[in-house]
Amino acid sequence: MLPSIVRGSRIKRKSQKIRPFFFGPVGQHITVDVLETDLYRVVQHFLLLSVFFVALPYGAHQYMPTNRSSDHFLLFLHIVWCICIYICLVFAVYGEYTQTLMSLPTIQKPLYFAEYLIYLIHIFHIAFMGYLARDKCRRFLRTIAEFDLALMSFGKKPKYQRLKSFIGAHLFLIFIFLITTAVVDYFYRDCVVASSIRSLTVYLLPNLILCVSLVQYYTLLYAIAQRSIRLNEILHEEISRQKCSRTLQRIRLLYSALQVFTKDVNSAFAPSMVLVYVGSFSNASVNLFLIYKYVDDIQGVAVWWILYSVIWTILHITKMFLILFYNYDVQRQKNSTILIINEIGRTQNKEVEETVTHFVLQLTINTRTNVVCGVAELNLSFITTLLMAMSTVFIFLLQYDITYEALTLTHSTGGPIRNN
Repeated sequence: MLPSIVRGSRIKRKSQKIRPFFFGPVGQHITVDVLETDLYRVVQHFLLLSVFFVALPYGAHQYMPTNRSSDHFLLFLHIVWCICIYICLVFAVYGEYTQTLMSLPTIQKPLYFAEYLIYLIHIFHIAFMGYLARDKCRRFLRTIAEFDLALMSFGKKPKYQRLKSFIGAHLFLIFIFLITTAVVDYFYRDCVVASSIRSLTVYLLPNLILCVSLVQYYTLLYAIAQRSIRLNEILHEEISRQKCSRTLQRIRLLYSALQVFTKDVNSAFAPSMVLVYVGSFSNASVNLFLIYKYVDDIQGVAVWWILYSVIWTILHITKMFLILFYNYDVQRQKNSTILIINEIGRTQNKEVEETVTHFVLQLTINTRTNVVCGVAELNLSFITTLLMAMSTVFIFLLQYDITYEALTLTHSTGGPIRNN
């Protein structure tokens, strides 16, 4: 089982000859299919929500896909639903750009247009790529169940309720953001219902889809980090039990499988992560600039505008930070593993020395498991790079705005400005 995961081959949904485990007072028979079923029960509501928000294709919420005519009809309806959402988004973007942005200063128009373009590209990517890789979600959950089955040989039974609480906490934060944004947007749009609905379609709808897709990514990274913690607990036990090299070799293979799985997860979400950072970085930079520019106007609508901009700035910064934080959590567990392995090497006999050496080399070699598109490594040190880049963009926008206002004032007062 584990060597197939290490090689990255697909795990077919067939009955495998796996040694069963018996847990509980009634001696429940545990196989990888049982664990996968339990895992689906925990995440099923979230998968249904993802299907509704076009972040997953229809059928991803089903443990065992069927070939019934009703499922084909529902699949067709979901494709129509995805197309309708995208068409509504396109028309809302067109209406927002032609009716609202034409009165904005020249410097702001291309910035908002770039934001709309990134939304349209990203939503199309999520929906289209979801159907091209329909088995991706099922394959990831199957891998987690197989890994948990291997951990059960060390007496570590999986606790899927933690995963359910993790997903629930993020969905609750998304719900709070939804309600807060809808209320602030209504007053920001002078309580005009049609304008508020168009604004929510342009800004809130794509960000809800993106947030649901990001929760999928966070959940997989959280599952990886939790399994690293369990492996570290097992290694702590190995220090006191004086286990042999064969046991450590099994643990080393599990870590290798976990590293491969981490790389697969980041590779699957890599294009989406690039679009998230491009969009969130540009949005956060522009919002900070506009807040700084209009913060002196605290009367009437300006109050709601500033509050509206602050909410969106917090959202974009939070998305970028959480991506780095959950990747850092995976890397932090890896660093803890290196310390534990070094401790085992000092306390064990020469029988395990070679295994420990290979284990340390495996963990210290940079396998680039947390790199997106070969461009940036996802760790907390990337925050410094983001802050420096945002400062550069902020200074550029500020200087451009000052120069543009000065030229406009000179032109309006009849100064030495010649029209070519």
